Amino acid sequence: MQAGLITLIKDSDRGAFDALCRERYVSLVSYARLFLSGVDPLWAEDVVQDVLFGVWQNRRRLRDNEKELQAYLLRSVYNRCVNYLKRARRLQSFNNSYEDRMLAVLGDCWSPDRNPVIRSVFSADLRDLIAEAVSKLSPRCREVFTLSYLENYSNKEISERLGISLSTVENHMYLALKQLRASLANI
Repeated sequence: MQAGLITLIKDSDRGAFDALCRERYVSLVSYARLFLSGVDPLWAEDVVQDVLFGVWQNRRRLRDNEKELQAYLLRSVYNRCVNYLKRARRLQSFNNSYEDRMLAVLGDCWSPDRNPVIRSVFSADLRDLIAEAVSKLSPRCREVFTLSYLENYSNKEISERLGISLSTVENHMYLALKQLRASLANI
């Protein structure tokens, strides 16, 4: 840092402050990321911006000692990171408890397992979607699928009933299930 930069900052020289920011920003963000790994990477930049803004706000109290300023910047970044992490934990804890309370209150109302109206609507919608997907299968695939899944015939029984080989039944089932998975993937 050039001599007198701190003095210029104390005298509200915005250019001097900008020079300080350019000089220290990257290293301070890297330092903040050490503490904030595993959380939003933009938090490190927020921390450093907050610290540098604090330096600007309290510029008149700065001492003309570069080592003290560096120590102050590092300590401030560290403290701000700790505060961000504490706030994030409290927020996560609140969100978890709020979500648990909401699920407890609304769980019975909206659960298809506990609400017969929702179960009925959900089942009807699901049946319609499945029926539509099955109707798009080729006739033979649809016939094999229907015999297997809706009428509970074994592959051997389907083979005998339709007069086709067991491997042909398995191939039709494979194709039917593949097409149905693709058709119903967004449910």
